Amino acid sequence: MGETGIYPVRDWAALRGAWCYEQARVLATGSVRQRLEAKRLRVVVLGLVGRGKSSLLNALVGEPVFATGAVHGVTRGAQAVDWRVGEYPVELVDTPGLDEVGETAAVWELALGAELVLLVLSGDPNRLEINILSRLVRSGKPVIVVMNKMDQYPPAAQAQLQARWQGGKLARWVAGTDVVWVSAQPTGWQKTATGKVVRQSLPPQVEELRQVLVNQVQTLAPALLALNALHTTAQQPPLLAPPAQTEALIWRASTTKALAVAVNPLLGVDLLIGAAVDGALLLRLARRAGVTLTPVEASKLLYLIAGSLGGLGVGSSLLAGILAGGGLWLPYLALATGRGAVAGLATYLVGRLGWQYLVQGKTWGTGSPREQIHRLVGAIDQGAVLARLRQHLHYPPGDGIQ
Repeated sequence: MGETGIYPVRDWAALRGAWCYEQARVLATGSVRQRLEAKRLRVVVLGLVGRGKSSLLNALVGEPVFATGAVHGVTRGAQAVDWRVGEYPVELVDTPGLDEVGETAAVWELALGAELVLLVLSGDPNRLEINILSRLVRSGKPVIVVMNKMDQYPPAAQAQLQARWQGGKLARWVAGTDVVWVSAQPTGWQKTATGKVVRQSLPPQVEELRQVLVNQVQTLAPALLALNALHTTAQQPPLLAPPAQTEALIWRASTTKALAVAVNPLLGVDLLIGAAVDGALLLRLARRAGVTLTPVEASKLLYLIAGSLGGLGVGSSLLAGILAGGGLWLPYLALATGRGAVAGLATYLVGRLGWQYLVQGKTWGTGSPREQIHRLVGAIDQGAVLARLRQHLHYPPGDGIQ
């Protein structure tokens, strides 16, 4: 009989990260889970104009990927480059200066959706930079502070800067090990062959940052991926149950469309019936939600929802079952009932999704609208709705089944 051994755990951080990663895989859904399972980390570089963000990334990857120049504000939009640390692909994202960019909200959305943020400074942080750091810390986002352009400071001035990060409020926000001192594009005075002293470019001094990033990714990648996935999942609004009267309105529209499609023998007319019923439903839901929705907006919303539902194949399994095995020889009533039930299901989903969009203030929340629609549809029991609609079509109203 073998002996039971007790083996010491040498890396508790890796063990906790692996456990968190598995928990996140269970809880995350849709695109969040896909990104989690791809094990692809996103590192976003933030900072004000002129802090050397693009030069820093160029020095890290060893290539002039991002445009730089003597004039501040060269970067006009977010740009990315692929990097790799061991088994983990890493996306390094350069962003415009937060004090100049017109779409600050888009830059913040990128940063708060990343696994790790590099906040680039080039000296004592000013009030805006302190506010940026404060927001990152309050959001729970892992941050590495990169002190760039240190070649411009004499040793005594560098020591003073380091002392400020080792005590006071800054030290409470960021650990000393998460503050890195670099020079992405250093220069120095050198004597030429003619004896003239000129200022010339020197090799980048970013090895400390590269080593910190490699260590963080290799040790904490599962934990960083899990933390970001769980944070994103927690921010997604749940599917809201409409009030009883609103649910009744959605159900009446669904059964009306189901019956109209079932009794109509012309397939082309289905689209006209569906658009009319669904558009009218969205306008009535908007009035109940106290939200202004024009007919043009209702048409665009319907087009978005219908397109997303088509991508999910809503009701396709029911139709496949009806048509399988020579379905064209089935009695018309069976085929019509199936078509009507699928049409009614589509209207029910349009109503539920439209209500969610309207009561949230005409927004789908974080992420793309299509991703949010797919996530919300997954929370609806389509089989139960289809079964109820088929009962409604088989038993006219007044027979006790509604």
